[in-house]
Amino acid sequence: MTASAYLSDLVAPDLRVEYRLVEELIPYARNARTHGEAQIAQIAGSIREFGFNNPVLVDGERGIIAGHGRVLAARRLGMTSVPVIELTHLSPVQKKAFVLADNRLALEAGWDREVLALEVADLAEMGFDVTLAGFAEKELKDLCQSESSPERVEVLDHEDELPDPSPATVSRSGDLWLLGQHRLLCGDSTLAEAVTKVMSGQRAALLFTSPPYGNKRDYTTGGIADWDGLMRGVFANAPMGQGGQVLVNLGLIHEKNEWHPYWEGWLDWMRGQGWRRFAWYVWDQGFGLPGDWNGRFGPSHEFVFHFNRQSRRPHKIMPCIHAGEDRDFKSGLRGKDGVVQKWNGKTFQTQESKIPDSVARIFRHQARGIETGHPAVFPVALPEHFMLAFTDPEDVCFEPFSGSGTSLVAAQKTGRICQAIELAPEYCDIAIRRFAGLFPQESITLEDGRTFDEVSAERAGDASDSGSQNNA
Repeated sequence: MTASAYLSDLVAPDLRVEYRLVEELIPYARNARTHGEAQIAQIAGSIREFGFNNPVLVDGERGIIAGHGRVLAARRLGMTSVPVIELTHLSPVQKKAFVLADNRLALEAGWDREVLALEVADLAEMGFDVTLAGFAEKELKDLCQSESSPERVEVLDHEDELPDPSPATVSRSGDLWLLGQHRLLCGDSTLAEAVTKVMSGQRAALLFTSPPYGNKRDYTTGGIADWDGLMRGVFANAPMGQGGQVLVNLGLIHEKNEWHPYWEGWLDWMRGQGWRRFAWYVWDQGFGLPGDWNGRFGPSHEFVFHFNRQSRRPHKIMPCIHAGEDRDFKSGLRGKDGVVQKWNGKTFQTQESKIPDSVARIFRHQARGIETGHPAVFPVALPEHFMLAFTDPEDVCFEPFSGSGTSLVAAQKTGRICQAIELAPEYCDIAIRRFAGLFPQESITLEDGRTFDEVSAERAGDASDSGSQNNA
């Protein structure tokens, strides 16, 4: 029966997957489709990540009809056999034409860029290397910045957007705001009494924060005279419970064309206080920032320092690409006797999730700061990542550099409780209005029960009365 007969009857040919030795497969001598080294490397990376899921199409005489690139990649990976499907129903003319059609017809497909942007964003936020799907870094960057994909920016930045600053500041030093089950103190986190006030007898399971980066960054309009002193003051009062984990996000500073390890003194001090330098992670922020950067590559990462006095096993929050598969091959796990053991036996399936790795692949925050120049601007997904990994629902998280309230938002999203301190009243206002906009169902009051709007109106009236008296 000819292929035309199959199609006319709307019945697919009986296709069966078999395995053939790679060395037995014969490339088509007049294959017009080329495969460069870079593409073969991409295909090999895809096979390594996903498996050999697309069988090679061959004729009845071991000749390759479609899948030349996959066979080259299999050779590079050292595979001895690959899955194949024999297309015995094709005539010699049809085989010759299908070699062209299989490659050419795929080129006619397009992309829905908005949907593509959403899928890429989801994969990136889940920690997956999207280049394994065949996209080059430049393609991903163009997609990220494309005006034709506004929904992607919305997905990434809706919860990261900051409200415009108020013309008049409402919060004052000493104010303790209650945002649902969370607390925000306008005060100085280096002061023990401030920490005691905001914690109200509770102890924290997690401290995740992003302090200012050394003396070169302004935390408030007055700047930082002594960064080590600031950090020692904050972490000397850290209200951590038993098994509490401390994670601190810091970025690089360059001075006189060298990166400056400004954190060394503080790290030594932390160790002297009994905090183990437990781990050192990398925050992969996505594409590098534009500019020539005085000859350096564009910055696209920062660090997260992990301290503890007692280990806590992280939750398995990352999806496992091989979930549900039977695993009967040997893994890289080596026993004490030196023998590489099987990861799982047959009938034992791979788990659906795994613990995070040491690189947090989370797109950087794209919104702007306000006039106070607060440096601790990061996406909600970053504290959310560590909250999910190292805490349970209803656990308390302490944030000594609250800034625009990013950790408060992350805690609300994940069902944790955040007790936060922010020195700048302007940023307390931003955090409160941001939280109110994202979670309008939550009550927001001062500790005496007055709402933010009531306090705003009262203090605006006080300011107006004071101004009138001064002008009299």
